[in-house]
Amino acid sequence: MRHLLFVLSVAILLVGCTTDKVTEQQEQHVKPTVMDETTNSEKPAEQQSHNLASFFPPNGSTAYFEGQGNEFASFSLQTIYLDDTHIAQIEDNGAVTILKVYRLTDSAIVLVYKKAVDSHPSLPTAQEAASFAIIEPMLQLPFEVGNSFAGWTIQSTNASVNTGTNIYQDVIVLTRTADTITTKKYFAKGVGLIRIEDTMKTANEEPFVVTSTLQTIE
Repeated sequence: MRHLLFVLSVAILLVGCTTDKVTEQQEQHVKPTVMDETTNSEKPAEQQSHNLASFFPPNGSTAYFEGQGNEFASFSLQTIYLDDTHIAQIEDNGAVTILKVYRLTDSAIVLVYKKAVDSHPSLPTAQEAASFAIIEPMLQLPFEVGNSFAGWTIQSTNASVNTGTNIYQDVIVLTRTADTITTKKYFAKGVGLIRIEDTMKTANEEPFVVTSTLQTIE
């Protein structure tokens, strides 16, 4: 009888040890899966951040916009990359030249410098640009309809826009209303800004519309 009890006791101990080992092995098997999920969740944000640079024209290029509704709506836009995260643009409409500097962050393209300059301005260094304070965002993740920032709202992320010289797909459309003027900006991946549209309410039934539309990039 005692021998039988001893055998049963040993059997119970062996079963308990085996169960503990199985449980430990299961826990060790689960932990790497949790770590992998965390890593995968970070990848989309990293990829989106990297793609923000694609919303600018090529370095050293000059884009030409045709204006309608106002004599100063036509302008040229020269793009210069100061470094990997700072991009300068010189906008000239024939009456005034404006230098703008943008910074690429993890989640947005932000304007950090804007000033009227002469027709051949001196550009800030990358080190100087890095010290500029943020003025406002130009584009901000996530690119989802309804997302708002600095008064702008994403109206569309898959618009088709015919500029007269090209048809752009998957265009991001931003809209902002201030007083009686509603402004829309259109951004295409690989090009950047392709159209600006200002619509002003008037006493007449027909609104007053001013547009600037990309024609060529050289």
